[in-house]
Amino acid sequence: MDERFYDAYQRIWEPPGTDEVRVQMGQESAFKTNLYNAIRDLSLDRDHHRITNRGLSQKFHEGLIEIAETQGIDLPEDELIVPFQTKKNEIFSNWLGAPPDTYMLVFPIMIRSKHFADEVELYESKAEQIDNSQWENHLTAAKNDDDSNFDSFLDELPNDYSDDPLERREWTYLKVGIEARDEFYALHRVSELVETCFAEINFFDKLWSAGMPQPGSSDRAPYEKWTRHQEPPFYLIFQDGDFVTYRPMDFDYRRSIGRFHFNHTDDIDEISDIPTFDYDADKGTYEGYIVSALLAYQDGITERSVRQSFFSFWRGIEILSNTSDYSNASDFDKMVDRGEFAFIYHHDGDNSLRPELKRAIEEIEEKRHELVHEGLKTEIHQGHRNGAKLLLDGLLLLYIDKYGQWDIDDMGSFLKHGVEYQEKIQFITTLLSDLS
Repeated sequence: MDERFYDAYQRIWEPPGTDEVRVQMGQESAFKTNLYNAIRDLSLDRDHHRITNRGLSQKFHEGLIEIAETQGIDLPEDELIVPFQTKKNEIFSNWLGAPPDTYMLVFPIMIRSKHFADEVELYESKAEQIDNSQWENHLTAAKNDDDSNFDSFLDELPNDYSDDPLERREWTYLKVGIEARDEFYALHRVSELVETCFAEINFFDKLWSAGMPQPGSSDRAPYEKWTRHQEPPFYLIFQDGDFVTYRPMDFDYRRSIGRFHFNHTDDIDEISDIPTFDYDADKGTYEGYIVSALLAYQDGITERSVRQSFFSFWRGIEILSNTSDYSNASDFDKMVDRGEFAFIYHHDGDNSLRPELKRAIEEIEEKRHELVHEGLKTEIHQGHRNGAKLLLDGLLLLYIDKYGQWDIDDMGSFLKHGVEYQEKIQFITTLLSDLS
């Protein structure tokens, strides 16, 4: 038996004059840390079992309390081994040996319902719209739960989700069913799938956008990020129709975007038309590259800080530029070159890009090296962030367009030879210009 389980057991006591057995006051943190670390080292496959270490910790917490209630709180370690192993086998056979439960997560997103599809695929599940009456029922169940402070939490939010009809029309209410063995895994899984879905929506909605939208009057602050479509403010979690708990995610106020105008109009007209990718794809595969880069894109497009947004876009460029291991300076040179080639490829060499953005793209590589060596002294302005986004736009769209047709080697070869070809064209163009 892992000694950390015994250490946790020793922190259980029975307060004098009571029949209650619980973790001793002031020892809760050490008790939970011991359990969590011991369970983490069991190295169970989280996605295979659809569990979290936190959920498993709760089961072992309950198991140790039951042992203390039936066997006492003063067992020496050698006498705890047998009842502990029995309880451990019981947890594994009854919990991990049975099929997972189905949890329902309900949440609001600030997109008008008429602009959102009735159903959207989320890898192994789907997000379905619910109407106002269903939403109200879920809210009521959460607010009336005696063990939840959801009602107080809701009062603190800057948006009204239930009373004002003008506010309600700005929102879409969704539900997602997911198989899991604990509510924490259900939340973790759904929130990651929703984030990936927003990354896909934002990519096609903001494709080739070279700057954030600005307010119409000078007395209003500029928008701090391209889009506010990311995590919903909270999730409500239900099991078998009963409210389990809620999870706050973000207090940020969100504005309705109105109708979507997707820029990749050849294939994308509605949200339901957006291609979806295997969220669990190995990160070293073609599809895994796309998913990883989409999540980096989502970080960049929803980040307030220009510097952090720049680095998020840069991370996506690193993933998709398909160079070697990024250990050599020449690899960093290739990243920008390949991003520029992908951008030009989609625009057929179009020279309509504004001069300041052209300069920003040219400075990206230099700025990245300055940040590594000089850190916070390096200036990163909006143009550099915008230029990095455009390069990632080009690479992501190239990968998505060729998905199912090419593999990683095909893409690497195309980018390598494309850059070489572009460099030759630029050399000849410059030479002819000098001779004329």
